[in-house]
Formats: sequence, structure tokens, C-alpha cells
Amino acid sequence: MQNKKALGVDFGLKKIGLSLSDDTQTIAFPFKYIHNDSLKGAIYKLKEIIDLENIGLIVVGMPIGLKGKQTKISINIDKFIKELKNAINESGNETDDEKITITIYDERFSTLQAQKSLISQNVKRKKRKEIVDSVASALILQSYLDRNKN
Repeated sequence: MQNKKALGVDFGLKKIGLSLSDDTQTIAFPFKYIHNDSLKGAIYKLKEIIDLENIGLIVVGMPIGLKGKQTKISINIDKFIKELKNAINESGNETDDEKITITIYDERFSTLQAQKSLISQNVKRKKRKEIVDSVASALILQSYLDRNKN
């Protein structure tokens, strides 16, 4: 069986930051962001990326509130995950080896960490605004991969 990549997702109401792992799911890299103009459109773009990049695992960042409760955005993320699962399962002709796992990972402060990291690297404000979502996604994905490595 061929190794599959992991896709990190930092869901936002305007942009969805994406990151990819290598084929061994060891290292995460910022990939790109997609505009979140409509949930249906964003899911369509994600399905294309999932197919093109040979994705076997999707890690969606979920901002858990400081008191461990859902936040306003987490309700939108729950809906996004449900729609993504439906879209992925529509094809229905994959074997167990080809199934895509979707998991949630606590992403508290990932965007803030990404901002601080980019500032410390002297990345200009305009460029930071363009890449912060994919960098935050890479932080989420790398944290997940590190924590779950056998």
C-alpha cells in the first residue's frame, strides 16, 4: 500500500488554511489557503486537493475555549466537518485501505503562534496576512503528527 499524506485544516469564516505532510506523515508544510465564500464551494475545492494530493488523513483544528467549551466558530467547524464527511463518503467505492480519516485537534492559539513566528522571521505584514492561515494549519498538523507518532 502506498503511503498517504495528511492534510491540515485551519477553518476560518473567510479563509481556510491548508497544510500537507510528507508521505510518511512525519513533517507538516504550509500548503495554501482557499477562500471560504460558500461551504459547498470550499468543500468542492478540498475534495479536488484530497484527490490530487493522495490524502489519507485530515486533521481539522478545533478551537476549544479556555474553559474547555465550544466557541462560536467551533459550531461552524462542526457543520464543515459533517459536510466534508458527506462529500468524501459520496463516492463510496473505496476499500478500507482507501478510506480517509477525519480527526479534530485542539488548535487553541495556533494563529497567534503563526503570527509570532512570522513576525520573528521578519515576514512583511502583507505577506503574513497571505500565509498566516496555512502556517497555522501546519502548526496544528505538526502538533498532531508529533503527538500521534508511534
